[in-house]
This record gives sequence, structure tokens and C-alpha cells, in this order.
Amino acid sequence: MAIEAYDLIIVGGGPIGLACAIEAQKKNLKYLIIEKGAIVNSIFNYPLYMTFFSTAERLEIGDIPFNCLAPKPGRQEALEYYRNIHRYF
Repeated sequence: MAIEAYDLIIVGGGPIGLACAIEAQKKNLKYLIIEKGAIVNSIFNYPLYMTFFSTAERLEIGDIPFNCLAPKPGRQEALEYYRNIHRYF
């Protein structure tokens, strides 16, 4: 059985883990994300109608705009945004 080698192992598939993976991809590094749950599982477990303290602009990753209706996004908008980021990259 062959063992695969990675340049980078990222623990956690939340927003920071995704941002790290995007940067690794830009630098042509071979990476692996290890996550115990779904992508952005931490946000998935937030209260249903939670609103972030940060603005959408401060939550952006990968140079992809985070558009939302309110000044500060909610849990559902964040889940949709980060899952779309995952699909894009």
C-alpha cells in the first residue's frame, strides 16, 4: 500500500481551513483537509437564526465577494457562501 505525501495537512474545514486550502492551491501545494463533520461544520452547528458580529466584507475569503441583504450576515447566508466557495475551488 502506497502512502500519499502532502505538502500541507489542514485540520478543520471551517472558514480558516478553507482559506488555507485556497492559498495552498494558489501555490500549487498538495494539501489535505481533515474535518470531523461537513464543510463549515462549526457554522452548521450555530443557532439557526444567529447573526455574525462581523460584516460580510470581513468574512470573505478567496477574493470572492460575500453579498448579503443585511449589514451583517446570518448563519444561513454564511453556510451558503462558504459551501459555494468550496464548490468554486
